[in-house]
Amino acid sequence: MYSFFTRCCIIFFCTVTLAYANNAPQNINNLASHSVWKQLLHTEQTAVTLNHNNSNFYLAENGFEDPLSELEATIRAFSQTPKRQCQFPARKRFIEKHIPSISFPDVACPKYQEYLNTFSTHSASLIFASGYLGNPASMFGHVFLKFNGESADGLLDNTFSYGAKVPDNENKLVYITKGILGGYQGKFSNQQYHHHHLTYSETELRDMWEYKLALSQHDIQFLLAHLWELENATMTYYFFEQNCAYQLAKLLSLVFDEPLIAPNKVWVMPFDLVVMMQRHQSSRPMFNEVIYHGSRQQTLYDRWQQLTDKEQQTLLQILKSEPEDTQAKLTALGGASAIRVIDTLYDYFAFIEQKEDDLTTIQQAQKRQAMIKRFAMAPVKPNWKSVDRRPPHEAQDTTRIGLGLYDTPSGDVAGELNFRANYYDLLTLNAGRIPYSELTTFNLRLRYLEGEGLAVKEFTPVRIINLNASESGLPLDSNWAWKLAFGYREQANNCTHCGAGYIDSFIGKSWAFHHNLVGYAALSTSITSSNLNGGFIAVGSEVGGVAHVTSEIAMSLAVGQQWFVNQPSKDQHYLSITARYSINQRWDVRANIDNKHGTDFGLLISHYY
Repeated sequence: MYSFFTRCCIIFFCTVTLAYANNAPQNINNLASHSVWKQLLHTEQTAVTLNHNNSNFYLAENGFEDPLSELEATIRAFSQTPKRQCQFPARKRFIEKHIPSISFPDVACPKYQEYLNTFSTHSASLIFASGYLGNPASMFGHVFLKFNGESADGLLDNTFSYGAKVPDNENKLVYITKGILGGYQGKFSNQQYHHHHLTYSETELRDMWEYKLALSQHDIQFLLAHLWELENATMTYYFFEQNCAYQLAKLLSLVFDEPLIAPNKVWVMPFDLVVMMQRHQSSRPMFNEVIYHGSRQQTLYDRWQQLTDKEQQTLLQILKSEPEDTQAKLTALGGASAIRVIDTLYDYFAFIEQKEDDLTTIQQAQKRQAMIKRFAMAPVKPNWKSVDRRPPHEAQDTTRIGLGLYDTPSGDVAGELNFRANYYDLLTLNAGRIPYSELTTFNLRLRYLEGEGLAVKEFTPVRIINLNASESGLPLDSNWAWKLAFGYREQANNCTHCGAGYIDSFIGKSWAFHHNLVGYAALSTSITSSNLNGGFIAVGSEVGGVAHVTSEIAMSLAVGQQWFVNQPSKDQHYLSITARYSINQRWDVRANIDNKHGTDFGLLISHYY
């Protein structure tokens, strides 16, 4: 009798619930097509899979493809199996908001409540980490969410980061291939912020930018509710599309009623996300402030450059002297100066310890003597000036399309269409990016010359340059300058339709003559699939430099000479000079002189988006 009565109550309750839904102010059919409901189901992405206790993310059999069926199944499940409310708190919030008359059975969700207590937060931030050229997965940067607690430094704050689940020691070529083709599953992972700080700022020496999001407590709780729903969920990961930037853009679209994925692109970049946020600032504020978190290396550079000449000389003398002389040299400086030098020494030794994996016995002793001296002094905090830096969203957009006119060696004028899919080069406005570096992908140059027709001047899938210029000149603060590029290009300027596959590289050293002027010298190698110019493999040397004269004007120079391995009597030389004038964030004009078996002179106007 009791069982029969219970069944009747459940049936009655479900009937009333569905009746409320049918009579709701917003028709349930319209509600199922709501953009937020679709995003809760991830309908525009690959299907979500739950990997926990045989649970399903979709309650209807065709819930991924049919949002209406999933909405109806969710309402039924919340009524018939109230514990389902604990699994999908964001769905519950959405339904109750848009169907105020609906009423679900009360249910206790202790695990979810414990999760919310752990994430006790007053605000949320989007963190942008700059690129890292030492890992294919990190070259284009990374974004993740941080939920801010009460701690001053934020190191114990909780974060959510989306990434591919990659086996340990995966081959990099396999990783790139599978990442592009969707061979991995992606997942949101929860870690405390100090893990990211250690990885990005301390180990990989990457700068981070914190965008304090303009969200209400209700918005933050809604985000946390959906992240709870995704706790054991995986989705197909695509390196250029459904990546960290894509998933965070979709996640934030739950609370920001603006599109955060850049239009007219088939790929999604972390940089594009912060740019889209900036472009919506006037219509719907996305963030309240941007906070810069410098890497261990950049902190060292900032402090070194603020030392006086005498302080810099003392620091260099300490590094060259025996450890027992350290305290005497610091004493000779006086109180405030000594403290500034000790702080900079500490940053230097921390940087070198990370870069070289450990400190030498002498370095450890020098550090110990400096710390002993510091502990014997008054606990005064040095007055370091904060360095103003342009945030990432002020950099040039990543995709470029340009039109140019070129005076060719034959004296004729050629027209050129130039397209680059990503990301930046040595001359673009590179706020928030690795200084004096280049990372370009899918660069295509099509040239039309009357009488010769249309030709592929160049197609370069990947070009990476990292000059690794030291801003301090301190001992051991030095890395190799290097370049790697490959693709297809015409082998000389005095011929058309003479293309061949190529691989270019160099390795050498660079020098920072000023904060906006860097030069380099390197050993270079060129490999081509044709011996039109004398051979297949050429080796030689290259010198060059980059100068950022003003924020609008920048120039680059590269001069080289190479000899062919199979025919040492034959050589080739080349010269390239490029000047860029930036009109604004989305337009620039470039003049280029290129000499390689004939001289090209051209003007190119480019639009970035």
